[in-house]
Amino acid sequence: MKPLPLLVLLLTCAACTDFPELEGREQPNVRSAAYPKLVPLQDILGPPIDPVNEAAEVEEDLTARREALAKRAEALQNAQTN
Repeated sequence: MKPLPLLVLLLTCAACTDFPELEGREQPNVRSAAYPKLVPLQDILGPPIDPVNEAAEVEEDLTARREALAKRAEALQNAQTN
């Protein structure tokens, strides 16, 4: 028997399973617990980041990395020719 039909059969049988009722199973302190305080998302995330400044910082970092790699590649090429 191929694995795909067997998998479909197993999933179909699992979908027909009766799950026990959960009503009344929680602890008494859970029922009377207060809801958590809701906080606005802006308060959690902090001030928004300026995408123009962020892009400039990333560009500077990438330019510096490119220049360092170019110097390293040039040094390696010069070392091989000597």
